[in-house]
Amino acid sequence: MWGRVQTKDRLRRIGLQVESNCLMCGLHTETGDHLLIQCTYVKRCSQELNRNLQLLPQFTNLGNMSDWLHKPTAGRFRCQVVQCRYATLLYNIWIQRNTTIWQGSIKHYNSVVMQIKTDVWMRIQGIMPKKVQERDKDWLRQILM
Repeated sequence: MWGRVQTKDRLRRIGLQVESNCLMCGLHTETGDHLLIQCTYVKRCSQELNRNLQLLPQFTNLGNMSDWLHKPTAGRFRCQVVQCRYATLLYNIWIQRNTTIWQGSIKHYNSVVMQIKTDVWMRIQGIMPKKVQERDKDWLRQILM
């Protein structure tokens, strides 16, 4: 599935003439792994998001990230929050990338991080089980502040 992301390298492989550099950092060829994992812009967002998570995820490509996200690291609720957070990160990076293409502007990574935290909070509030331990609720508030 990860190989189907319509990044610039994939568009070039199917014959379209497009500039291959990543619009987020301008340093490397835009591949799925680069855009969503390795780009310095994404790394800044991830570092800020992981600051309160007390996790040190180690992955270099989307396949490794998927494997890491499906390994339980804590209770079920916390795993779901972490998965939601990474899904929201990928979605917001893709939106930012497309905004950069079509509107020529790029938000500061702190704005993207705040949007991700808001999106996660709204999503979790909408689906939070009734029986969540207080320590997990406190943890959720802490990581989203």
